[in-house]
Parts: sequence; C-alpha cells; structure tokens
Amino acid sequence: MASSSADLDALRSGSAKFSQDLFSVLREGKENENMVASPISLQIALAMLYAGAQGNTKTQLTSVLHVDTDDLQKYLGAYKELLETIKDPVLSVASTVFVNLSLNLLDNYTTAVSTGFGANVEKVDFKQPDVAAKTINDWCDTHTNGKIKDLFSAGDLALAEAVLANAVYFKAQWKTKFNPELTKERDFKSPTGIVKVQMMNVKSNFKYAFSEKLNAQVLELPYANDKFRMLVILPSEGVALKDVESNVKTIGLDEVMKTMYSTEVDVFLPRFKIEMTHDLNAALQKLGAADLFSSQANLSGMSESPLFVSQVKQKVFIEVNEEGTEAAAVTGIAMVMCSMPIPRPVVRFEAKRPFLVTLLPSLDNTVLFQGAVSKL
Repeated sequence: MASSSADLDALRSGSAKFSQDLFSVLREGKENENMVASPISLQIALAMLYAGAQGNTKTQLTSVLHVDTDDLQKYLGAYKELLETIKDPVLSVASTVFVNLSLNLLDNYTTAVSTGFGANVEKVDFKQPDVAAKTINDWCDTHTNGKIKDLFSAGDLALAEAVLANAVYFKAQWKTKFNPELTKERDFKSPTGIVKVQMMNVKSNFKYAFSEKLNAQVLELPYANDKFRMLVILPSEGVALKDVESNVKTIGLDEVMKTMYSTEVDVFLPRFKIEMTHDLNAALQKLGAADLFSSQANLSGMSESPLFVSQVKQKVFIEVNEEGTEAAAVTGIAMVMCSMPIPRPVVRFEAKRPFLVTLLPSLDNTVLFQGAVSKL
C-alpha cells in the first residue's frame, strides 16, 4: 500500500480544506463563544467510513473530505504515511472499530482500516448498552490520559451495531517556556466586557508576521521537540474575530505562514482551558454527508448488513499554560441498523482580546486541534 509524495500532498491539502470547512460550520451562530475541535480526529473517523462506503454515500464523503483519488489503496497508503510522519512521543493517535457480536465486517474492510489507520476491531455486546458504553468510554479514558472519560451514554448505544472511535492526545512543553513569575493579572476584552485574566509573558525570537490580508498578527510558538507548533492569530484592534476567521478560510494558512519571519517578540498570552462536546450530525449534513444518517446510507463495503450512522460525537480538551499544552479529542461514530532577518525592533504581541489557535506539526499544516478563545 505504497503512496507517492503527490498522494500525501493531496491528502494534506484535502485535510486543510476539511479543517476550515468544519471550523466554519461549528462557528456559525457561536462567534462570541469559545470553541475547540480536532479536525484530524473527525477526519480519520470519517475516512474509516469512507473505506466502507459505496455509491452516493461514497460520493458525498469524497466531497466532504476533499478526496482527490478514486484509488482507495492510494488513499489509505497516504493516510498510513501521514500518521507515521506525525507519530511522536508527545502525540498519540488511536482508532478502534467496536462492533456488535452479531455483526460481521467484511475482511477487506478490516484489512483496510487496520493497514491505513492502525485500527483494531473489537467485538462488543451492544445488547447490553451499559456494558458497551463502559468499554468504549474506558478506551477513551486510556487513550487520552484520563482527559476524556464519557463520550457515550448507555442510551446513545441502545440501538447501536458499531462504533468507530478515534482518539488524539497531545502533551508537550514549549521550546521557550513562559516564566510563571512574569504571569500577572491583566485585562482581557471578552465579548461581554473587560475581565481580569492570568496573562503569561515571554520575550524571545519567534516566527511572526503582520498579515494585511488577515488584518491580524500571526505568531508561531514551537514546542520543545521542534516537531509541533501552535499558531496564534490575533485580530488587529477593532477587527472582529469572525472577520479574521473568514479571511483565514479565504486565504488559507499556507499563504499566511509563507510571510512569517524570525524576530524578537514580547508575547502576552492568557492561560486558558477549554472543554467541549460536539454533536456533529447537523454539521456533517451541512457539509454534504446527508445520506450517512438515513436508510439511504450505502456502507456495503463495510458489512453485508445494512448500516447507517445514528450519531457522530466529539469531545475535546485543551489546556495552555506556562509549561506547554495538553490537548485531547475523541471522535465516536455510532451506527445503527525562512532567511536571516535584518535587525528589527521588538514586536509586541498582546492577546488581550479574542484570538484563534491552531496546533499543527512543524513540517506540514495538518490541523490537529483548532480553537477560538473569546471568553476567559
């Protein structure tokens, strides 16, 4: 299941588009709220569905995931390579397909998800939904270092035949840590007014840009192993966060990051912690995957039994402090029947108003976690 660099580039490009699509849909009507999601976690879970989809269901998922090949083996090979490139002690990605005792998955399907995503298949007695929920929730707990415990209730699984689960867990220290002694109470302008927050501070060389196209400052904070980074996008004073979000979607992160250069930056960033649960059925239908959720679903490449998706849920956790970042996400799908710069003045980057954060590898723009911090 070898893939070419072109296949991997195509997958990364599709992943970036999917991330922006998802973020836009989740932000609709919630522009003044905090939000965090893991595009890669949902993308992997949907890709596992794609591996078993046929007919119009496959066509819809092809569009939603921005798949640009009809060759499933190439697609799975690119996924395998992508997951290998981001594999690291600070990042854990795990997938499991939980299936009812009476449901038989096709051999080709189990081989595909095992090879492409490293997914295991585990038999569960869904006729005992409380036991099934505990099994799946224990799996979530284990693969997120205890940060995400209860993805499904017994009621969620009362009619379930299978659950596709993906977990992403990240914990890393900053390459340049914030000194806790410099953390001070400062003002933060939330949508409802000025609030006092614990504002961290560090001055060092970072990649930075002021993007006129975004009308925002952009800062890259690397993690200690240099394999991952957090991008912080801070709208200019008086510019609405939603307008910058729209600009990011139009322009793309790739173009923004091409303009970044290394310079000394005096960074002020609030500590924050966000935990969220997303019910993603409506979002995915808006994105174009309508058939999945009805008897029109064609997942005949997965099982001879007729299946459709009853529920797509994602639980996400992210915490940023002086030491670094901890983030976790679990997605469950239930089915029922730069060059050296010239000397520059120190740049001040003061996140005292709502901002965007994106956590991604250093070598590509696969979005692991994406969020908006509006309220603290």
